[in-house]
Amino acid sequence: MSTPSTSKAVVAGVDGSETAAAAARWAGALAARLDAPLELVHSLPSEGIFYSEAAVLIQSQMIDQLEKDGKQVLSDVADLVRADNPGLEVQSFIGPGPAATSLLEAAEDARVLVMGATGAGKVENFLLGSTVVRVSNHAPCPVVVWRGDTTDPLPSTKPIVVGVDGSELSAAAVEYAFEYAQTLGAPLSAVHSWIGDAALGVGATAALVDWKAVEESESAVLAESLAGLHEKYPDVEVSRVIDRGPAAKVLLNHLQDAQLAVVGSHGRGQFAAALLGSTSQNLLHNAPCPVLVARRP
Repeated sequence: MSTPSTSKAVVAGVDGSETAAAAARWAGALAARLDAPLELVHSLPSEGIFYSEAAVLIQSQMIDQLEKDGKQVLSDVADLVRADNPGLEVQSFIGPGPAATSLLEAAEDARVLVMGATGAGKVENFLLGSTVVRVSNHAPCPVVVWRGDTTDPLPSTKPIVVGVDGSELSAAAVEYAFEYAQTLGAPLSAVHSWIGDAALGVGATAALVDWKAVEESESAVLAESLAGLHEKYPDVEVSRVIDRGPAAKVLLNHLQDAQLAVVGSHGRGQFAAALLGSTSQNLLHNAPCPVLVARRP
């Protein structure tokens, strides 16, 4: 694989699918607003082990053709991105498979990595699913899993929605959400969810709960999570939402008119290989818009 630029570029995975092309266009628009270069990354299949000269020759010819096709895919997508963003620096790289390996390598020097949620066909969809999970779990930078209308993929003025739970993990998500809202000139909706009666009691027990005090406590959690960011990003219009229910369900209810969802994830420590949290997983599968999975390095 060619050595990527050492600058903090926006990286987009390209596999020949419409979704990946749309994701790259979104990534290009973001790069232009961030005044950053865009790196398009395509990967070749992993080489197999063959024991005959004929098989080795066939594989070599196949890899040559796949590399030629890959260069054409990258060129076509680069043309689309440049049409959207004249003057944007666009670089292209082809790396060895599997796709997650090439993307994670490129992510080491990336500001953000963007990839489509689905691939070019049934088999590709299945394989890309594992790529999305692996890259989202292990990338050292934020990861955007692009979902949405491939005919209209560019950022808009629709709200950005961030999930807030008061934890250290969600702090990175809130910070990124403010940054992207400012970059894209979009309003920000900070959504905090909490479980109601089922967790705190039912029937006679529920009657003993001071629900007003509970709501005030949850409001304080949200306020503390946003503290200081208004001053850092004064141009971002922020709305606060507190709703009862499971986090994923509440967030999905507020994404119908959103352009981006932002959720937190785990860091890169000993247990980085663990699956994403249930909320992040749910949004990656069901959100109607791109999902940014944020983590602290």
